[in-house]
Amino acid sequence: MNKATKDLKFASIVSQDNAPEGEYIMPHTAPLYLSSTYVYESPEKAQAVFKGKEKAYIYSRWSHPNAELVERKVEQLETIGTKLECRALLFSSGMAAISALFQSLIRPGDSLIVQGNIYGTSIDYINHVAKQFGLKVYYEDLKNLSRIEAIFKKDKKVKLLYTETPSNPTINCYDLKALATLAHKYKSLIAVDNTFASPYLQRPLEYGVDFVIHSSTKYLNGHGTGLSGLVVGRDVAFMDKDVWTIRKLHGSICSPFDAWLLNLGMKTLSLRMQQHCANALAVAKWLESQKAISKVNYLGLESHPDHLLAKKQMKDYGGVLSFEMKKGYKAGEKLMKNLKFCKLTASLGTTDTLIQHPASMSHYFVPKEQREKFGITDGLVRLSVGIEDVQDIIDDFDQALKNITK
Repeated sequence: MNKATKDLKFASIVSQDNAPEGEYIMPHTAPLYLSSTYVYESPEKAQAVFKGKEKAYIYSRWSHPNAELVERKVEQLETIGTKLECRALLFSSGMAAISALFQSLIRPGDSLIVQGNIYGTSIDYINHVAKQFGLKVYYEDLKNLSRIEAIFKKDKKVKLLYTETPSNPTINCYDLKALATLAHKYKSLIAVDNTFASPYLQRPLEYGVDFVIHSSTKYLNGHGTGLSGLVVGRDVAFMDKDVWTIRKLHGSICSPFDAWLLNLGMKTLSLRMQQHCANALAVAKWLESQKAISKVNYLGLESHPDHLLAKKQMKDYGGVLSFEMKKGYKAGEKLMKNLKFCKLTASLGTTDTLIQHPASMSHYFVPKEQREKFGITDGLVRLSVGIEDVQDIIDDFDQALKNITK
C-alpha cells in the first residue's frame, strides 16, 4: 500500500485514485481519460507547465490524451510514405474544425474562392460569416482553372481557395495539384474537405494542399457513434499557435469519449473503405441500368467525366454516390418511402447504407438558385453505400423501384 494513503479515512480513499506503489499497467487498448484537469507533483512543475517551459496536460479543454492519440495517428496517416510534416487538431465536429480554420485565417475584407457544390452547412456557414465580416465570396466551378486564375489576377485579397473532393453531393473530382499550384502562384492558401475520401483513399498534402478538413464523424469513426472533426495543416507553427488557440478559447475540442470512439473506429478504416468502395461500384453499375434513373454520379464508373482524374488522384473511388430520378423530387421521395433495408438519414460513412434527399435535407439551407447552379437539383438523391452484403442493398432498390413504376 502507498504510504501516503495508509492512514486515510474512508471518504478520502473512495474520493481519490491512488495506484499501488510500484504498479505499472500497460493497457492493450487505450483507456478513456475522463478527467477535466491534471495534477502536478509540485508548484514548480505547475509553473513551468503554465509558462510553456515544460509540456504536460493542463485542462481537457486545452488537450487530453484521447485527443492527442487520434491526432498523432492522423498525422501519420496523412503523410505516410513521404517526408512531409503536419499537425492535426481534433474538434468536437466537422463544422467546429471548419469554423476554427476560417477564424484563424480570415480577416474582415478578405476574399474567398469557394467550390459551389460542397456540403450544405459549409455553404450556410460561409454565407453567414461573409455577411458578418464583409467577405467577398466567389462560388465557382473549380474545373474552370482559367476562370479561377482570372479571379486571382483581379482580386488581390483572395486569402483562401476552398474545395471539397469528391464533392457533396454531386460526386465530382477536382484536380488538387493544379488548384494548389494556382493558389500558391497568387500567394493564397488552399484547404480541402477530404471527408468523402478519408486518408485511406486520398492524401491532399501530397499534392501541395495547405489544410485538410475531415468530418471524422463519418468514415474515420465509421459507426455513427460520436461527433468529431479534424484540421490537418502543413504549417505546424500556425496550427500549434493560431488554430489551437481558437480551439482552446472556443472550447471546441472533441470530448474524451468521442475521441476514444473515434480511435476505436479508425482501427478498421482500411477494411471498411475497401468494402465501401466495392459495394458502391456494384450498386452504381446496377442503378445505371435502371429506367427510372436518368444519371448516376460515381467516380468508379467509366462514364463519369472525372473517372480518369479520380483514378490518378485516389486509391479507389469511395463509398458515396448520387443519382437523378427521371421524374424529379416526387419520384425520389417515393423511392425513399419504399426502401426497407436502407436507412433514411442525413449522414454518411457508416457501416450501414444511408440515403437522403439533399434539396430537402443536407442542402435545405442553401438558396435554391445557388444549389441548382452547381447541379444540386430537386431530383438528386445521395446514397452512402454500407458494407452489408451488396445483394441485399440491390434487392432493396429493386423492390422499391418496381413499386414506384407500377
